[in-house]
Amino acid sequence: PIPVFYCEDCGKPICNDETIKRISEIFGKEGSNAWFDKEAIELLPEGFVCPHCGGVHFSKEHNTLDGWFDSGSSHFCAPDLYREIGAPADVYLEGADQYRGWFQSSLLTAVGAVGSGAPFKTVLTHGWVVDGEGKAMHKSLGNSIAPEEMIKKYGADLVRLWVASSDYRVDVRVSDNIFKQLSETYRKIRNTSRIILANLNDFNPDTDMVAIDELYEIDKWALSRLNNLAKVIRDGYDTYEFHTVYHSVNNFCTNDLSKLYIDITKDRVYVEKSDSKARRSAQTAMYLIISGMTRLIAPMLSFTAEEIWQAMPHSKDENKESVFLNLMPEYSEEMDFGAISEHWNKLFTLRDDVMKALELARASKLIGKSLDAKVTIYTNNGEQKELLDSFKNDLATVFIVSQAFVISENVPEGAFAETESGIAVLVDKADGHKCDRCWTYSTEGVHDEDGFICERCRKILE
Repeated sequence: PIPVFYCEDCGKPICNDETIKRISEIFGKEGSNAWFDKEAIELLPEGFVCPHCGGVHFSKEHNTLDGWFDSGSSHFCAPDLYREIGAPADVYLEGADQYRGWFQSSLLTAVGAVGSGAPFKTVLTHGWVVDGEGKAMHKSLGNSIAPEEMIKKYGADLVRLWVASSDYRVDVRVSDNIFKQLSETYRKIRNTSRIILANLNDFNPDTDMVAIDELYEIDKWALSRLNNLAKVIRDGYDTYEFHTVYHSVNNFCTNDLSKLYIDITKDRVYVEKSDSKARRSAQTAMYLIISGMTRLIAPMLSFTAEEIWQAMPHSKDENKESVFLNLMPEYSEEMDFGAISEHWNKLFTLRDDVMKALELARASKLIGKSLDAKVTIYTNNGEQKELLDSFKNDLATVFIVSQAFVISENVPEGAFAETESGIAVLVDKADGHKCDRCWTYSTEGVHDEDGFICERCRKILE
């Protein structure tokens, strides 16, 4: 109901603080139907007289306020409530049925009343939530799932991740199986972050950072991947393609970090002297990665991002109080490293075949861990030979073996030759003895009553 009275003596409408307060009290106790059930005098304050003429005879307004007009005019007060934002709104977000509802009534009231044009810059619509089989949820079917149930079971960030991973423009499915699959992605993001945090336990960004142009090449490669991630994710947020954000972060953690960078740099971070340039170079890249990635995922995994932010080291340029008080990273030419990135990506293509050969050797019980092995790569392809030779000092580290060699000869019996790249890989037991400190096999080192230390570790320990 529209809570307006009319004085029957002077004919003027009455709607003021006094009458609104009285009606609000009645509606609070009896509901809005009281307007239709009671006479005007029963709805007015006791002893009320017309503020215009002093009359005591009143009637009620019988028209009602249309719900769509009510919600559709909300944009008139929004700029007053949020002066720093102003009008029009950036986004109106609702279901697809609102083209004939809220979207339309908002547009009509804005244009009709003040001729200001649309009160929104963008309209974003979504489908409905359905069960795992695509059926509409109904209590009678027993297939309805309340958000609070999923939050209690999986945590709020999993619900946010589910939304981000979905194509919201069509109906969105939800089920325990879907959430269990998403929980694997969440664990990958969380565990990757934990590993990086552990590797930064003694790192102070203000004193231990290595200059970007002095970083090791693999560290520059990792930063180039972060740089590309920032571009893709920023574009995803700007265009409301949240599933792009989800898939990009998952791929970055699963492939770029866990499968490659963290695995390859593990030896350098764990074994090298704590304050050596080799170790600080990796830590510099990891710090920049965790700082950038945490800010990028904050809109999607808000609670997890805040948790990571509170646990990680910070430079003086970052606001330690909250991840949300820092700017989101943007694509930077300084972090592009295009030539380096392309060079390493070519090696990683060959690495997949080497890792497959190592997996087969492990399955046949020839080796246990990959560090128990030496690999010999056979290729008559000049381009491949040149590529592998350019990484001569890094191959063992990249393949996580104790020794690695490249030969242009006939492939011997026993080599794994069914590769996608055309190379052949022979896996043998590593030469020398296993170092008790770095677990790498070496032919040079020191034996004593405590075991064997390789030459590299001996120098580090000294």
